Amino acid sequence: MLLSIAADERAALQLDDLASSLDAGLSVTALGGDAAAGERVVHGVLQRRGIKLSKTEDAVLAAGWRAGRVGAALRSRADERRQRAQFARKIWEGLRYPLFLLVLVLFMSLLLSAVFGTAFLGLGVGVLFVVIAVAVVVVRRGFEHGGEAWIRLPVIGRLAQELSELPYLETLQSLYAAGVPLVQAHATAVATVPVASVRRRLQVTQRIVADGRSLAEALGQSLALHPETRTLLATGEKAGQLEDALQKALVRRRDVVGRGIANTARWTGIVAYGTGVLFAVVFIFTAMQPIFRLYSSGR
Repeated sequence: MLLSIAADERAALQLDDLASSLDAGLSVTALGGDAAAGERVVHGVLQRRGIKLSKTEDAVLAAGWRAGRVGAALRSRADERRQRAQFARKIWEGLRYPLFLLVLVLFMSLLLSAVFGTAFLGLGVGVLFVVIAVAVVVVRRGFEHGGEAWIRLPVIGRLAQELSELPYLETLQSLYAAGVPLVQAHATAVATVPVASVRRRLQVTQRIVADGRSLAEALGQSLALHPETRTLLATGEKAGQLEDALQKALVRRRDVVGRGIANTARWTGIVAYGTGVLFAVVFIFTAMQPIFRLYSSGR
């Protein structure tokens, strides 16, 4: 996660620098671009600078070049990268303490088992961590390929569902703001959704939008997004301000998801702390048993 934060911040600097260079009148060829690449010329410049573009960024920059607004497209992607880094930093702040406690419990259990010969304790903690790791893999695959039951899981199901809205809203807002027609922008946005059940609902939305009906009507029929998001988009679409409504919905969902993850991490930290206390009690009891036996035999 720390690597992704650093990568996003570095990408934001490069995107802003390229936009500034183009606004100053420098040609893309002078910046290392290949004029023969057409609408993907800025992609090549960024690739040479070591920036890996997402599917959303790839589409937005191509659309910005076609519309003659590549500078604005670059700056919008830089802003989005900074917001993404800020969001990831907020998640990391919530997760680092419980992760530290869990790793500390594992390390201490292995160390003390080696020193005092209480192998069952280290083995027990190791098995617990293996179970947790397997559960994480199974749940992740369930979200990526499973049905509706996965998003009904307590706490993590709701978080996964709301997290899956973020790339959809980001992509749809970016492409729509770059002048891509709604139907085409929506199809690209749906493909970025990582949770299978949410993606299937949005595919229903895509078919309805492709039939010429409004986005608000399509979302209301498919029930694909959070009710707050549907309300914001419906209001914005009726007022002719869908682009602004998409941005507001994205900011709102990021805020809600960030607080949800922080709260979940807080409870995870409490559980990890309780696990550590339990581990300490078991270890002390185990280590003191020889002393108890010696004391009993002396009596």
